[in-house]
Amino acid sequence: MTTTQGNIVRESSFAEDWANWRAAREFALTAEYGWLSLTAFHWLPESPGPLDGLPGTWSVTDDGARHTPPDGDPITARVAEAGSLNWFRLGDRVVELVLRGGRYAIRVRDPLAPNRVRFAGVPAFAADPAWVIAGRFQPFDDPRRITVDTARTDLQQQVTIVGTVTVQVAGADHSLLAGAGADGALTISFHDDTNGASTARWRTVATSVPDADGSLTIDFNRTVNLPFAFSDHGTCPAPPGGNRIPVEITAGEKQPQ
Repeated sequence: MTTTQGNIVRESSFAEDWANWRAAREFALTAEYGWLSLTAFHWLPESPGPLDGLPGTWSVTDDGARHTPPDGDPITARVAEAGSLNWFRLGDRVVELVLRGGRYAIRVRDPLAPNRVRFAGVPAFAADPAWVIAGRFQPFDDPRRITVDTARTDLQQQVTIVGTVTVQVAGADHSLLAGAGADGALTISFHDDTNGASTARWRTVATSVPDADGSLTIDFNRTVNLPFAFSDHGTCPAPPGGNRIPVEITAGEKQPQ
């Protein structure tokens, strides 16, 4: 990255770029109704009934999810699989409707959630250029839908995989299934030998945009936690089977404290 100061042009350092990226990442996490604001998750019952800490009754009908306030008419909404909808507000709280594995659920987002109020940053390994590693992308002829576990023991989901990325770590090649990311990049969810010790159960990293021949880079320093690492109310898909790098990836975000 090149910056201009007066008439002086200089190259910003790797460490500065990483620090700026990390600051932006943590700023995004503190959004008023972001992942740190989650306070509850409830599967909706088939028959109308109450949910802990919420007014009225809740259920699933042929028309979608239904909420009947204590003193009002029922309201009904739908959402696409794996999608979400900020359905309505209860004071400062937002009730979010989601559809996961064909089942409707709601999550509650509260800007005064303890995780958000006491957030003091995400611990991370020190930035190290050695963890910026070249790889190669081999796309599938057509995207594939596969079923994976999730952060919840009562839920499996389907994810879309667009190809494989081969990367060499600690002298060995590893072939990892990748999904489509933002602006032409790829995303890779993976396990490594730090999981359950210094890091969460799994993490995810974005690649650079592949070149025409499939070459790309993976900056493992920018490996991040998924929402389940910050909250018990995430439904994050686990890595596809085989997406394990059997060494310690001592780069990127650590387990939140």
